[in-house]
Formats: sequence, structure tokens, C-alpha cells
Amino acid sequence: MDTKEQAVGEKRVQVHLIDTLVRLGLVKPSGMTVAQFEMMQEELRGKLAYMTELNLQALAEQVGNLAGGKNRDRFPIAAKILKWAADIQAPADDASPLFRAVFGGELGRAAMAEDFGPELLMHLRRNRVWPREFDVRQIRERASDARRRIAKIEEVERRGGSLSNDDQVFRAGRARAAEKCKSIVRLVAEGAQ
Repeated sequence: MDTKEQAVGEKRVQVHLIDTLVRLGLVKPSGMTVAQFEMMQEELRGKLAYMTELNLQALAEQVGNLAGGKNRDRFPIAAKILKWAADIQAPADDASPLFRAVFGGELGRAAMAEDFGPELLMHLRRNRVWPREFDVRQIRERASDARRRIAKIEEVERRGGSLSNDDQVFRAGRARAAEKCKSIVRLVAEGAQ
């Protein structure tokens, strides 16, 4: 997302989420200063700029129904709103700081070198948290299984056999995920320059 798209997206968040919630009567969370509340709103505008108008409206409805405070008239904290937003419309993989950090770091380099990037990407999409050691072991095991399955698929092809639709879809999906990983790595490298 370039600077112009970001600015347009932030305006969309202001109009379709924040202004809507204020019109509904939601006020700053108790225990938060006005300055902190303004910073929270700025954070929401920046992080949710990728969302469509319709999905922001859906998020506003959900936030309004799950408002905090004793009288249900308080903005929930940004972490909750961001979680709900990701459930409604997940950010693009290459827009996520988490994805960029993982693929730009040691784990991402290992994933690319050892061919478990697609499974790491799938884990990040599903969980949206930094993988723990246990998670990485499971990711590597899934990648090993996937590579074995692809080897079997290629063996069937070499022998002139026909592939099932499931096998074709699986191989194509893993290839697309591998390309996505490479594109995230390229974006990280470009950002570091």
C-alpha cells in the first residue's frame, strides 16, 4: 500500500469506524487519558487502512455490540478491535508486520532454505502469533509430509499416471504459497535498503 492509498484508507477508517462509534455514543475507555485515546485511534486508522468500507461498517457494528464498560458505552481497547478486524478481513500477508518480521528474520531464512516456508505462512495466517519452538517443529513436520506427497505426485507423473484433482490442487496451492513467501522476503529486503 503506497502513501496515497494509506491516507485514503485511514480516512475510510475514520469515517466508517471511529466516527460511527462516536455517533453511537461510545467514549474513551476508562483509565485511558485523552492523549492515549487519540493515539489508539491513530493506531487503528493506520493498521485498519487496508479494510474495505463494507468490512469497516461490519466491524463498527460488532464493536458497538461488544462495547466495554459497565454501561456498554466504552470503546474496547485497540487489541480487541484489531483482533475482530482480522476475523472480518485479514490484512494481506505482505502488509502484516508480523509476517515481514518472521520472514525477514532467522526463522524465515531457515524456512526458505529448508523449504518449509509455505507451511510457516499457513501457520501465521491461521494463528497470527510468532511461532514457538513447538509450533516450528510441527510446521517442519507438515512441510516434510508435503514434500513427500509432492514427490509421490511427481513420481506418478513420471510414470505417465494421471493425477487426482486433489493432488493437482495441493501442488498448485503449495507452489503459490512458496511464491508468496518469496514475495514477502523481497519486500522485507527492499524495505531494509
